[in-house]
Amino acid sequence: MKMYAGKSMRLSFCAALLLLLSLSLPASARITAEVDRTDIAMGETLRLTLTADAGERPDQISLDQLEVDFEIVQRSSSTSARLIGGEQSITRTLEIELSPLREGILTIPAFNTGGRRTTPTAIKVSPEPEYALADELVIFDAAVDQNEVYVQAQFILTITLQQAINLDNRAISEVDIPDTYQEPLEQKSFQRRSGGRLWQVTELRYAIFPQKSGDLLVPAIAFSGRELLPGRSLLGARLGRRIAMKSDPISIRVKPVPATFPGDVWLPAQQLTLTSSWSTAPEKLSTGDSTTRTLEITAEGLQGSQLPPITSLGGSSAIKGLRFYPDKETIEQREISQGLEGYRLQSEALVSSEAGNWILPERIIPWWNTKTDTLEFARLPEERISVASLVAVTDYTSSDPLTSAIPSGDQTNSTRMWQIGAVAGWLVAMLLGGILLRGLHSATPVSNSAQTAAQARKVQHFMSMRKACSTNDPSAARLAVLAWGRNQFDNLSPNTLNSIAARVGGELGQELRAIDTLLFSTENPETWNGARLFKLLKAYDDGPASVPEHELSLYPTG
Repeated sequence: MKMYAGKSMRLSFCAALLLLLSLSLPASARITAEVDRTDIAMGETLRLTLTADAGERPDQISLDQLEVDFEIVQRSSSTSARLIGGEQSITRTLEIELSPLREGILTIPAFNTGGRRTTPTAIKVSPEPEYALADELVIFDAAVDQNEVYVQAQFILTITLQQAINLDNRAISEVDIPDTYQEPLEQKSFQRRSGGRLWQVTELRYAIFPQKSGDLLVPAIAFSGRELLPGRSLLGARLGRRIAMKSDPISIRVKPVPATFPGDVWLPAQQLTLTSSWSTAPEKLSTGDSTTRTLEITAEGLQGSQLPPITSLGGSSAIKGLRFYPDKETIEQREISQGLEGYRLQSEALVSSEAGNWILPERIIPWWNTKTDTLEFARLPEERISVASLVAVTDYTSSDPLTSAIPSGDQTNSTRMWQIGAVAGWLVAMLLGGILLRGLHSATPVSNSAQTAAQARKVQHFMSMRKACSTNDPSAARLAVLAWGRNQFDNLSPNTLNSIAARVGGELGQELRAIDTLLFSTENPETWNGARLFKLLKAYDDGPASVPEHELSLYPTG
């Protein structure tokens, strides 16, 4: 009976560990399908790219559904490998050049592999265009997607070279438009059949952001090249006539910021979304718990640098009893079919110092919809924060400071638990206060934001250990100590309790080894008490006992 109980606990622990590992991997386990264009004409081609990075083989996916609407002109596959966190990540890619079989709205179907599914994509196919007279063999021009834009809004400049002959030494003059910010986009190359000829088409695209209102002129852009004749001479390729061409200048009207726009930051976008997520539900916290809130802004037609900073509190004052520690911030932009998409992410660690209920205010960001030419608002609704009191740490031995502080006699259980909790809180404050003060007096200077983020991580580690020890949960304590060890020892390897035990030594090392012995024993496990672990961690940390109590406050005020 004891053996079965021990095996059951080991299986439960292993299942939990596997679940934890699986939660850290989903971002890399995916397959995607992307096209370089969604609007083409009959006779033209587009490129479909299938990418998988979780062991799937895109080159083995059935393409039967794809061939209903498209002809597969050619395909190629590639494999790349890289190391991420000591683990090898393999990415496989299949590129397919497609030609539409009919006009209308065609669909790149969803592809299934490894239990994952790509997103279908709609392709608009127009009739075959009439581009040039039969004697024209090279066509060069420039165009914009709109002739009227708002200041700081995006418009797309497309420079197109079409050639029915082979060209060498191709060169295009630099795009230089005054009072604008220019971002080159991915170059596109494809084929089209028109006028009885097969044309090679090259498109250079730029996302342009005008920086002041008024009339804007896109100057003429020049192209030059040499015709390559069939056959070869003694000196190599046979060069024919030199070709030089220019595009027509383009005039654009740049409109000022509308007088009715109410925001502090002007945001002219095709689409803007504001989202939020929590690592732990904010209504399920206990005193001393921490959770991380992630705020994201995504805007089509804007650069990442144009997006405003975002916080949970916005412009409101601090909330008593709650503390937000700004952590990771990411600002970037990525290319989509419509040009650029700006992205801004802010992570905040939330720590509660007392039980209670709070309301985080609604967050509103005004933006201007350039598609509909109207004012819109991105909103995050109010968030409710609910923090319950934490169950106190139980007795370990009569010599332990957690129990020696409790008078003997006929005390009620509730009084004893309150006293134990008070002493545990004092120990945590001493432990964390020592860590924070040690960081403040470090010889290596760091920025305020980096220091704040480091403090937030320490708070999260030790609050996790406090909760694990309070509930006498050895599995949770093991995970919390591992997180603490990674933060305490930069070059910790391997990442196990035994490796931490070897670093700390003494009674703390013995206690850590005892946790592993307890968890992985085939015998019926004994009841574990977390109070001793707290005592030993405090002793190892050597908290500054001489520092006045008011200087050991874990939670900043204001």
